[in-house]
Amino acid sequence: MILSVIKLASLLNHSPRMNKKTALSFCCLFIWSTFATGQTAAEYWKLYGDKPIIVQQNNGGSKQNLKFIKFENGMLVAELDGGAAEVSLPVNDTMAATLSYRIPKMKLIRGFIQQENYQEALKLMRPEIYPLIKFHEVPESFRKIHDPLRMLLRVLVSGGEYDEAGYILSKIQLNKVDIRYSRFAANLIDLYIEMQQLDKATEIANSLPIDDIYAENITKLVDLADSLRAASQYKTVIPIYEAILPVVPEESQLSMKMWLAYCLTLDGQEEKGTRIFNELEEPEPGNRYFSLYKLLEGSRLYRADQYGRALDILTRGFVRARTSYDWIPEMLFLIGDCYAKADDNSAAGNVWEEIATLYPSSPWAERAQESLEKLPKPSQQTEEPS
Repeated sequence: MILSVIKLASLLNHSPRMNKKTALSFCCLFIWSTFATGQTAAEYWKLYGDKPIIVQQNNGGSKQNLKFIKFENGMLVAELDGGAAEVSLPVNDTMAATLSYRIPKMKLIRGFIQQENYQEALKLMRPEIYPLIKFHEVPESFRKIHDPLRMLLRVLVSGGEYDEAGYILSKIQLNKVDIRYSRFAANLIDLYIEMQQLDKATEIANSLPIDDIYAENITKLVDLADSLRAASQYKTVIPIYEAILPVVPEESQLSMKMWLAYCLTLDGQEEKGTRIFNELEEPEPGNRYFSLYKLLEGSRLYRADQYGRALDILTRGFVRARTSYDWIPEMLFLIGDCYAKADDNSAAGNVWEEIATLYPSSPWAERAQESLEKLPKPSQQTEEPS
């Protein structure tokens, strides 16, 4: 980049229409814009995050500008007299109705968004909206703060700036704000799962509240857990199940306990997994969770290298299951692996091909395909000429 700047400076300096002062200014602008486009979310936060915001308050026709610097102990703190004093103001719906925060060039920003020119929109939005992040705990009635914040998150996701959106969400206490912020986090988790960046998906998931009004986030954690299991990241997924277990409805607790015992077993924590397994009661064959119980039972035998017995248990569970059960691809994968361990490569290949055909969107389809490619190729025998 330095070489490019030198060439640019030389070119501009020799331009008959531009004096040295103008050329220098142009080079400075070029350098600034080059660095600015490569800035990270942490750098934007450092630049803008601590900046105060100027809010106009209209009390019965009497208008004044307030310089808010932070939100502390449930109060908005405004700076007075050039920083010589501070005043804390209680937040409530009545106060919110008197406040007005205006973002310059909003019409231009909306125009860029409409044109899907998200990068230009973000250049204008960041200096104005990053300072709002520190006020995210104010009630939803303070729409002048929450609407721009959610607009920034929406534009970041639309513009493919997923890491920056994730960084902003990490600055927001999701258990103290409207569920709509959690939905941005859930959307990011989906995107990261799709890109197979499970570490980033897990980092965001760890901040998701799941109790009371945030119960809808449980589904997203279960989706992530499925992907982590498919990637054999049992150590990562175990804390997710442990967090979900106390808050899921009673009818879902059996399956969560089974998955927790399953992951503990495959992670090598047999003692802990066995303790949970022994507390479970085997469901009746007609019960939805009978096949999941057999997956758990079979995986324990598989872990103990008892592949023949594991295959028998897993197959018994499979024949009692419906193809719509979300653990069937996982069960089929393990059945195929049991065949492979017994050197029955033909049967293993057939089972794994079924996963790829019947469950192409499952994370287990990719693992099945990888396992298929590793199977020994059948030897080609040349017939003797008669």
